[in-house]
Amino acid sequence: MATDAIDGSLLRWEAVARRHRWAALLLGNGLSVNVWPQFAYGSLFDHARQDRLTRADHALFDGTRNFERALSDLMTAMRVNDALGIDVAPILERYRSIQVALGHAIQEVHLNRARIPDATLEAIRDHLLGYEWIFTTSYDLVLYWAMKGPDGWAPFVDHFMHNGRCEFDPDQAKVYRGDVPVYFLHGALHLVVGSTGATWKLRRTGLQGLLDQFGRPIDGDPRARPLLVTEGSAKEKLRAIEGNAYLSHALERLRALQLPTVVFGSNLSAQDAHLVQALNEHPDRPVAISLLPGPKREVAARKAELIGRLDAAEVLFFDARSHPLGAVDLTAPQLAVRSPA
Repeated sequence: MATDAIDGSLLRWEAVARRHRWAALLLGNGLSVNVWPQFAYGSLFDHARQDRLTRADHALFDGTRNFERALSDLMTAMRVNDALGIDVAPILERYRSIQVALGHAIQEVHLNRARIPDATLEAIRDHLLGYEWIFTTSYDLVLYWAMKGPDGWAPFVDHFMHNGRCEFDPDQAKVYRGDVPVYFLHGALHLVVGSTGATWKLRRTGLQGLLDQFGRPIDGDPRARPLLVTEGSAKEKLRAIEGNAYLSHALERLRALQLPTVVFGSNLSAQDAHLVQALNEHPDRPVAISLLPGPKREVAARKAELIGRLDAAEVLFFDARSHPLGAVDLTAPQLAVRSPA
């Protein structure tokens, strides 16, 4: 295995960029935190528990911190009760309560589109255009907003139909020459899964932006829920992913990819073991990973830990701050008062 020396040094992105034609990008929360530092809120579950989750809601998480799993389990319970002719009202009440708590927590930490300078989103988009495949585990809207340019979304595609309800159809998810597909591996704020299991994306409607709609009842499908794999163990996350046609399709695309891949803003933690396993499907694929500089002993330990988990022909580590997505000028201005939606 050809890798950087296991020491406290980090390459600059410019040096790494010359090594290969980096065709794939796997984004973690680092880009979002760079744009809006409040995204480094730690646990969304803890945030919701302190504010809106009731004691009855909390009990339904049964040891998990993953909203998708809790809501999915409640959905299953409602289906069973429907089939048996048992009143689902108490379950639906808890279902809606947890959704409201999640929606409130998200809106507390997220920023509105108007708070991000156009130049920031344009700079992000310009860099994304250099890749052929893009994957992200962040569920905020920064990447989604950056995908749209002055002339529309092309070449970026997300495989949600652009008519009707914008549903995902795996039979219509082909990637054509010139397309740059973007996959939200853990769901996103603009994605919804309905009571039938269908996944679709929300769109701005009138005065309601995507954040305004998040966590609110969906017309015609009151049991629809946000598609977010928020927290939990690797096993819990994989269970949620494999239970959804869109998420499982996205992860399979990452598994199948053999092209040189950049990992930016993700620590590839134990909770994201499914991502490491996907990268390990093709050991001959070079991988470049961003790290923040720090004490040399800590950086060396982090490099050694990642090299030990990744089965890659070449692993390179670069300073996240030297990468275009780590540039300090991407950070949105901090205001004392939140702008209106």
